[in-house]
Amino acid sequence: MRRITIAEATRRVIKAHPSLLDGILMDIVNYSALSRKILREVAKLTGDVNVSVDSIKMALVRFSDELRRREIQLENRIMDILAKSTLELKNDVAVITIKQQPLLNKISKVIELSGSRFFQLTQGTETFSLVIDQRNLSSLIGLFEKRDLVMCITNQSALILISPEEIIHVPGIIAYITSILARRGINITQIISCHTDTVFIVDRKQAIDAYNALEEAILHLRRK
Repeated sequence: MRRITIAEATRRVIKAHPSLLDGILMDIVNYSALSRKILREVAKLTGDVNVSVDSIKMALVRFSDELRRREIQLENRIMDILAKSTLELKNDVAVITIKQQPLLNKISKVIELSGSRFFQLTQGTETFSLVIDQRNLSSLIGLFEKRDLVMCITNQSALILISPEEIIHVPGIIAYITSILARRGINITQIISCHTDTVFIVDRKQAIDAYNALEEAILHLRRK
């Protein structure tokens, strides 16, 4: 078995603890204290019971510098894409989950509803989820037996983020957006991606707060 270096073991331990990563990126970590805290984990990974706190600290400092450089580059790319994005809000949508085979049996009739104001179809392992204009909900439900319906959530809104094509290749954008919404206490019912459109389904009661939070972030980034 390949021997793991102290540097590699330190990286693995830090990556396994998101809160430690956040602390390092915010530059609020006491490296000596953190080195002592992760000493046992690093020793276990390396198989060396004589690992020193100083060697872990050195590995931490180097890893932290590398992390911050990468984070700055990535954050700049994320902010650039969001600054070029636009936001739309559509109210009165519903999310309905239907067992897979019954929907496949009626797929042509379901697709006929795709001409409505809003229609999104997503396949899971055992079910399909549809986000649909609430005015067409009764027509959709009428196609199926009650036992075929898994869940139905009404009074939802769709926040649609329309971005440049670079969004496809840049990691972290969804995490950036969801963290903004989470800090406002906004729950996301569903996230859907369609090429350069990212759709966030939220409760209608929270839709305005969600829209304002993302709009403020976009406008702030445009002013930078």
